Amino acid sequence: MTIYAGNYIEVLKTFHETLGVNIAISEKRNVDSVIVEYCSSNKITLFLAENSAHLDEYLDSLPENIKLCLVASFGLLLKNRFIEKTEWTVNIHPGDLKTCRGRHPLPFAIVKGLPMMTLTAHLIEDEKIDNGPVLAEFSIPIDYTKSYSSNDLMLRSNLPFITNLILSQVKEKGELHTAVIDLKNAPYNKRLDADTLNEVMNSKNLLKYCYL
Repeated sequence: MTIYAGNYIEVLKTFHETLGVNIAISEKRNVDSVIVEYCSSNKITLFLAENSAHLDEYLDSLPENIKLCLVASFGLLLKNRFIEKTEWTVNIHPGDLKTCRGRHPLPFAIVKGLPMMTLTAHLIEDEKIDNGPVLAEFSIPIDYTKSYSSNDLMLRSNLPFITNLILSQVKEKGELHTAVIDLKNAPYNKRLDADTLNEVMNSKNLLKYCYL
């Protein structure tokens, strides 16, 4: 059994075309209609979680032969009892774990004036957020002359690439190669306040945040 949890259609589509997806899970309050349409067209079971308790109840009902759960853009915490019955649980985080752990990693990187934006794929081994051995990391420069949405699209355009890096290992070798990185000095970013977040995400260009 394979499971996708999240709201990135790029990851779901790549996952399904490569290995096949049995179940897709998304948060009911913000599920993208493209996810709903894709699951319907491809006969993928779609579960819409109303909250963490609703998700836990559903996950507890699943069998214990889950090969891979791939997580991307998913806001609910997966509990240990689910992680432990899954051979591999992998998260694709849109940030560098050493500098941008936590929510809204791309806006955080922009506010801090960082030169690069990153996709990081890592194993989920417990309930710690944005933690675990790294499978792949891909970085490109932030273009501060462009809008937030342009940078976000550039980063998301590489989601199929990093997803394929993970899935090819599972498909061809039946294993995953990881690197342990030291995150003890990598704190979680503080949440950006709503005004700052809206300003970043609606900016026509990001030059005011560029400190280089």
